[in-house]
Amino acid sequence: MPSTDTAVNCPFCSTPNAAENRFCCDCGKPLKAAVTAVAGPGVTQPAAGGSYSPSSNLLAPSTMLQDRYRITQLVGQGGMGAIYLANDTRFSSKVCIVKEMLDHFHDPEQRDLATQNFYREADLLASLKHNSIPEVYDRFTEQNRHYLVMEYINGTDLEQRINDNGSPFDEKMVIGWAIQVCDVLSYLHHQKPPIIYRDMKPANLILTDFGKIYLVDFGIARFFNPQARGTMIGTQGYAPPEQYRGQVEQRSDIYALGATMHYLLTSRDPQNEPPFSFPPIRQLNASVSPELENLVMRMLDSDIEKRSREADDLIAELIALGGEATGAVRTCPHCGEQISRGRQFCPSCRSYIAAHHTSTHDKIHKAATARNLSLPTSQHEAESVPIMQRPWFLIVAAALLVMVGIVLSYFLLPRPLPAPQHAAPAIPAITH
Repeated sequence: MPSTDTAVNCPFCSTPNAAENRFCCDCGKPLKAAVTAVAGPGVTQPAAGGSYSPSSNLLAPSTMLQDRYRITQLVGQGGMGAIYLANDTRFSSKVCIVKEMLDHFHDPEQRDLATQNFYREADLLASLKHNSIPEVYDRFTEQNRHYLVMEYINGTDLEQRINDNGSPFDEKMVIGWAIQVCDVLSYLHHQKPPIIYRDMKPANLILTDFGKIYLVDFGIARFFNPQARGTMIGTQGYAPPEQYRGQVEQRSDIYALGATMHYLLTSRDPQNEPPFSFPPIRQLNASVSPELENLVMRMLDSDIEKRSREADDLIAELIALGGEATGAVRTCPHCGEQISRGRQFCPSCRSYIAAHHTSTHDKIHKAATARNLSLPTSQHEAESVPIMQRPWFLIVAAALLVMVGIVLSYFLLPRPLPAPQHAAPAIPAITH
């Protein structure tokens, strides 16, 4: 049993665990360290054994919302909200995240504005369907508090990963993460109207143990209106110059991604440096290739016209720099182009790609490789063989020909006539 000084109580079963444990030794569910990433920016983590006194205006453990969501743990809190871990009792205590807007406003106009912003985030998230964006399950108001119920992501944000790593990340790893992020940005930027995320940074990127990236906290994302001048919202060090003027577009997100990649490759936190100051990456980490350095520095150019025009262009450049070795890339089965793994439609040929299509081929290819069998190097090569030359087509065609031949032979071939039936000779009557 761990000592009480270093123990971490499981938020699900309250069993004490060693501080270094990531999963409960009793119930097997993730411990607090695995869920702190869902809090998002501007949300501080509660101290160990944090108090839930009534004066704190926070929800106590076991609080039930909507007769459905049972609060289990406070994950974090900020000036305008709190994040809780909860169980959805309607679905076998499924773990979820409950985001609450704390109402501390005295001005009715400010309260209305905060409420509108909160529901705008809920509506925005509910309308987005991407496998790297947490799903919104529910929203409701209870006792003048506003709640958003979201998918629970078991992972750690890249900000924490940098702190834990203590050194820059490998180039291939960063390229793979960037391809996944670009895939989400491409999805957002192709909405009608486009959605500009506006707060790209490591703290908003959750990495799971399986290497999957999630983009979280859409609290300041908005629909792009080229006629409007908005307020400056973002994070110093990551926001581009035009964002300080309240003018953003798709390439503003590309700049912030460049700042994020610069941090991951160098461990130099741009928030601790003068704005827009990014020294060449190889001055801080000589192991980074000149090609990747040039790409990132171009993403960080103050002249917006010198950046990549859209996320799809950036994906292509990242793949060309070795993205195929990151696990974030697959081959389109229709045109053979290398694309990000999260795509459902190929940006080159616009064809739909079934989620299981490539994975099934990959399994067959791996099995064949293990047996030293010869298979096409890509699904595209296999499908490039004309249909009439494929084995399955020849087998089916042969079977059909046999069946047709049998039917025709039955109706067309001459058949022997039946033997004539002769009348039996009459037996003469016997007379006496």
